[in-house]
Amino acid sequence: MTTQNDRPADDRPLNGRSVDDPRVDDQSVDDRHVDDRHVDDRHVDDRHVDDRRVDVLAVGDASVDYFVHVPHIAVADDKAIGRLAGVHGGGMSANLAAAASFAGARAALATAVGADDLGRQALDRLAAQGVDVSASVTVPGGHTWFCVIQLDPSGEKSLVGAVTEVKIPAVGQISDELLRTARLVAPLADDLDWAIALAGRAGAGGAKVAVDLEPDAVAGRLDQVRELARLSDLVFCNQRAADVLAGGDPARCAALLLAAGAGAVVVTRGRAGALCFAPGQSWSARGPEIEVVDTTGAGDTLAGAFTGSWIRGRSLADSLRAGVAAASLCVGRLGSRAYLDAGTGIDSLVRNVTLDAAPPLQGF
Repeated sequence: MTTQNDRPADDRPLNGRSVDDPRVDDQSVDDRHVDDRHVDDRHVDDRHVDDRRVDVLAVGDASVDYFVHVPHIAVADDKAIGRLAGVHGGGMSANLAAAASFAGARAALATAVGADDLGRQALDRLAAQGVDVSASVTVPGGHTWFCVIQLDPSGEKSLVGAVTEVKIPAVGQISDELLRTARLVAPLADDLDWAIALAGRAGAGGAKVAVDLEPDAVAGRLDQVRELARLSDLVFCNQRAADVLAGGDPARCAALLLAAGAGAVVVTRGRAGALCFAPGQSWSARGPEIEVVDTTGAGDTLAGAFTGSWIRGRSLADSLRAGVAAASLCVGRLGSRAYLDAGTGIDSLVRNVTLDAAPPLQGF
């Protein structure tokens, strides 16, 4: 879990420069009518009338990932000697923003990096992938955080994150002006108090909110989870988070979060695809069979592509298709964002995603 020590000492506020960045185009918002309106007024679907210049603003982390192929994942008192497989851009928030851009949204990232080669690499790669990083700050003397990822022959991973003194911006560095440039704000949720503070301010400024719950962050913090869900239009969580919150039952997990006030809940299940729950409607989606090379960032990619599709006017069901399609592309290459360099469009895989109606949750 991120702590106050993970944040930069530099407390200069981030401004809204992303509004004026030439990489953010001026195309009109997709005004197609959709039928997945939520039941309370806060969640009424007004995406088609909002003229903000950024569709998705992710606030959080950007890292560099070192990948090592190992014969087996090392455990306690064990050793796995492998070989360096590659160095790629990473970070949960960075991955989400890049996937939102891939899905057609105008995406931006507000993060903090060190004044080192890793920080420059992280931001340069994101800019090349269509993400506006102009609201990010570089901390003099700081070291950008990085991850070492073990990959076994099946493509499954074990990740060790080396959190330095620089990982995410302090809450005070994120200005209300910046939050008002975005139609949707996605704060990193591995520090729930930090995410709650930003989600509350984003919602008060008229933005939608999306969060992706981490299992380590939610353990023993049910009150904070409920508060963050109350402030969120979209809540994502993986199967491990569902294990922590609801004994592994995706429907129970979704019911808990919807009861707290979330607009819709998506539970990701790895090779089994994903489930989406909203009041009165639920779906399951599964991607095509694909050779798995690396699962790193697949959940971030699903959340980003879903969020980018939804905020651009697609229905929840179509957004689920897009998210599962992007995640399927992601796991077929080494590195959480390597799929962006493959030249494959999201639409080419969406048609191969199986989407089925799922039983609606009782009481919603």
